[in-house]
Amino acid sequence: MNHETKKTEQLIQIYKEDTAKENLQALVHQMKKTVFIVPAMLPDTPEIQEIKQKVKENPGQQIQLPKGTAPMPAILNNQKGDKFFPFYSSAEQIPKEPKFDILMNMPFQACCSLALDERLGTQGMALNPFTDNLMFIREVVEAILKNEELPEIKKQVKLSPQQVQVMMRQRAEFHDLPLKIFKEGAEFVHLLCDEGESAVNEVYKNAYPKEELYPFGEEYFSVMALNISEELLLVRIDAPAADAPAQLCHRIYVTLNPQNNEIRYFTIEKGRGKDERNLGGVDADGHHLNYGEAPVEGAEIQRIMDIIKRENEQMS
Repeated sequence: MNHETKKTEQLIQIYKEDTAKENLQALVHQMKKTVFIVPAMLPDTPEIQEIKQKVKENPGQQIQLPKGTAPMPAILNNQKGDKFFPFYSSAEQIPKEPKFDILMNMPFQACCSLALDERLGTQGMALNPFTDNLMFIREVVEAILKNEELPEIKKQVKLSPQQVQVMMRQRAEFHDLPLKIFKEGAEFVHLLCDEGESAVNEVYKNAYPKEELYPFGEEYFSVMALNISEELLLVRIDAPAADAPAQLCHRIYVTLNPQNNEIRYFTIEKGRGKDERNLGGVDADGHHLNYGEAPVEGAEIQRIMDIIKRENEQMS
């Protein structure tokens, strides 16, 4: 930690204790002289996998990324589904889990520019989100980049343990679990069949930054594997009760075609309305899919089979 970073962290604490405008201005002025850390993921390609293996075999050695490789910042979602660009003053502020592919060192103004990239769809930035959690909405970030007078920030709200739990559960259901399934393929699907609740619980648990924040255990999950046909193995995962008013999963369905190892990931998830339930999913590239309103529970598997059949027919 260098001198500028130490001074920034001191001003963070001063601003948290007294959110006077002059304290915010002093903090922003100092942040412009500070380099921050931004966790990111790399695209899951054979070339990148080879580089990751080299890094693993040669820790500490600098390795050049392929030209055109664009790391994707690890964006956070709050309970309302709003996205924020996280950046950290030091490595100690970053959760140990989940593991990130790379940690990018970025000057503050570069962080601001990336946070405003329309492709990320963020509502602002979050500084040290799991400790200090200082939020900078887009209006403030834009003013910082233009060197304009900063808008009044009425209150900095720190995430409650419950809000962190929701965010990390969303990470497990819409990022970590599908990523692991698509990355490890049929081998992990069969592991789900064999180890069931234990395997699912492990993925969820690893999504939380601190073990004491994790509210579940194996008994909160139910996993059932069904051999529908020679071309369809289906694993149904019943998730813990989705009580929070946020996009969470009631159930997850993972399908595998043993003939060609094709995998699909479907979700029965909460909608915005009180009793709204939607059928969604995540594809191999991490994109969220929306299939509209979910059917009644007894008809979910048939709807999923119909979707797979229709999409296979469209591809043939």
